[in-house]
Amino acid sequence: MRAPGCGGCDTGVDHCHGTLVVHQDWSAECTEPDCVDLDRARHTFVVDCADVAGGCACAEERGQRRSA
Repeated sequence: MRAPGCGGCDTGVDHCHGTLVVHQDWSAECTEPDCVDLDRARHTFVVDCADVAGGCACAEERGQRRSA
């Protein structure tokens, strides 16, 4: 998706406008439904799944392992 005023779009640099969410097992998913390349370099925003509003199932698992 081309975003108005995006420097990457204007110059043709391969990038994604979504946020890459990285899980504890290092798997990742993107908030942009059409994203097919989950390379970190393509994403301006990269977050740990524990920081996502509402949490993440694997972040809950991480907490259970620490308390066990």
